[in-house]
Amino acid sequence: MHVPIERIDRDDLQGLIDGKAREAKNIEYKRETYGGKEADRAEFLADVSSFANAIGGDLVIGMDAVNGVPTKFTPFLGNADAELLRLEQMARTGIEPRIPQLQMRTVSVETGGVVIIIRAPKSYRQPHRVIYVGKNRFWARSSAGKFEPNVDELRALFIRAPELAERMRQFRQERSDKISSGDTPVRLLDNRCLILHLVPFSHFEFGPAISIEQVIRDANYFPPFGVKQRRDWQLNLDGITMLMSEQAAQQRSYVQIFRSGIIEAVDSCLSREQQSLDLKEIERSIVSYTYLHITGLRDCGIYPPFAVLVSLVGMKGIRLSLRKTSITSFIREQIVDREQLYLIEVILEQIPTSIAELALALRPILDQLANVAGSISSQSFDEEGNFLFQK
Repeated sequence: MHVPIERIDRDDLQGLIDGKAREAKNIEYKRETYGGKEADRAEFLADVSSFANAIGGDLVIGMDAVNGVPTKFTPFLGNADAELLRLEQMARTGIEPRIPQLQMRTVSVETGGVVIIIRAPKSYRQPHRVIYVGKNRFWARSSAGKFEPNVDELRALFIRAPELAERMRQFRQERSDKISSGDTPVRLLDNRCLILHLVPFSHFEFGPAISIEQVIRDANYFPPFGVKQRRDWQLNLDGITMLMSEQAAQQRSYVQIFRSGIIEAVDSCLSREQQSLDLKEIERSIVSYTYLHITGLRDCGIYPPFAVLVSLVGMKGIRLSLRKTSITSFIREQIVDREQLYLIEVILEQIPTSIAELALALRPILDQLANVAGSISSQSFDEEGNFLFQK
């Protein structure tokens, strides 16, 4: 079902029956929920993990099917909340590693009871294995259902994540090189830039994913560094560029939204001929604009996992200015010794609920940037680890 799980209603489920939506690689129907016996639990874990190891999909519990074609509701009549909790606990303790973004919900039907929907997204932590009661088995899925992969298929699952990481690094370097050389969607004020890339993992799997029309309709989506709303925009081959100034010959910043959902946010006004930069302002920009952009992606239907990639170009000879405080020690302010800084990648498996939560997730990036400046850790956190700049 190509519908966000929280929006699925009875009409959507009835549509599967009316449309005779046959079981496929991404959907399977179950007449009744899984029992409590060892074989039933093992079956549940195999079903869920096989979706995650393939393209993702939905288990629809409470729907009868004949030869894979749904025919009628057979709703669950027990305690729905307790059943969801039982299934969640089974998945949490019986599959390794844990499947990110595994979702479950119930939908009431007119005849009474509920249909249970379990959505296992395509995982980027593959392969997932079933570890219940001493089992150690891997499952994959085809249009014919789940199966145990052979050696070659299993090897492909294991090497997929490293290949994905390398492709992300190549993308970051290629884009940073272009920006450094002035090959940008708009002309920038300076060649010393802060670059933020947000890369949905789905970019490497599917075609165009973001609605350009939706992005244009709301000025709050994807504002450039330095403003809370875009002031102009222009279409291009890659997607759409959000601009800080209207019709200006040079722009301080821009946001390029690629059609696949990748966000490239660039700020070229870091120093303007000065030889030092305020590290805390850079950290605050990284956190606040990452938060604005990932929530924008969510509102446009692009979901985690996201890779957060932060780079700085044109940095050689620049001093990152530190404000010494009582909680900071071992500071030896340093001059940046290279033109381009590629900071550590951070993977967001879910969208943080607050700026503070996001800052904690991004702390490896902020700490590494502080190391470049000569500090042992970021000064944007207090002694308890709370982010100091939440607005």
